[in-house]
Amino acid sequence: MEIINLQEKVLDLSDEQLKSIYLVASKISQDSIEELTPILLRVCLNCETGVLKDELGRVIFHLQKTERLDTRIGLEKLLHGALKVNAKEVFKLLESGAPDARDLSKKIKSIL
Repeated sequence: MEIINLQEKVLDLSDEQLKSIYLVASKISQDSIEELTPILLRVCLNCETGVLKDELGRVIFHLQKTERLDTRIGLEKLLHGALKVNAKEVFKLLESGAPDARDLSKKIKSIL
């Protein structure tokens, strides 16, 4: 699947697709969560457009402020935000990570 096409699909996620992505992300090991969350946060912070100036952006900011980004909900929200900002980079990072991160990448692509 072409990355540009994936980026468009991420921006137009249905509620059901988003729930499916959150469900898949919730099954990641805590070690992988601790490895992925700082990387996904960097992707979110490198946003040059205003795609995170919404409720999702406020949730990510709140989780960062309360130091809860390395939780399952933190991973879910960061993953959603990072996919909105730069899907190509997120998939590249996931595919170069631990086996469960590579698995997550494949499952997200199949959901999209």
